[in-house]
Amino acid sequence: MDLIVRTLGNAAGLWLAVALLDGMVVPGTPSLALTLFNLLVVGLILALVNSLIKPVAKVVAFPLYVVTFGLFALVVNGAMLVLTSWITDVLAGVSPGTGMTLGLHVASFGTAIVGSLIVSIASAIIVGLLGPNQR
Repeated sequence: MDLIVRTLGNAAGLWLAVALLDGMVVPGTPSLALTLFNLLVVGLILALVNSLIKPVAKVVAFPLYVVTFGLFALVVNGAMLVLTSWITDVLAGVSPGTGMTLGLHVASFGTAIVGSLIVSIASAIIVGLLGPNQR
């Protein structure tokens, strides 16, 4: 259940980031249904990247977190978004004959940092509203 809620939150945040930023693009989505499916797939990949790879990156970068008083988290979040973009670009080449293009393109690392900030805020709101009630 937690992965589903995080996927929905990430998809909503990615939609908002793509709408607000010129450097983030969801390629080849001619209809609303295909756009939503693409955002859900990219949101799932981002949730998996954040669950599996981000904890390792946080441990490795712990000294930088301390020196920058936690601001290095923005860089790590941007790197996770760039990694998600790269993974979806690789997956898009798996089945080009389906007529649907999966993926997310991020133009620069600065765009990834701003985009990850937008995705994080929107995802936190969605997960807070839809997530399990822990009292």
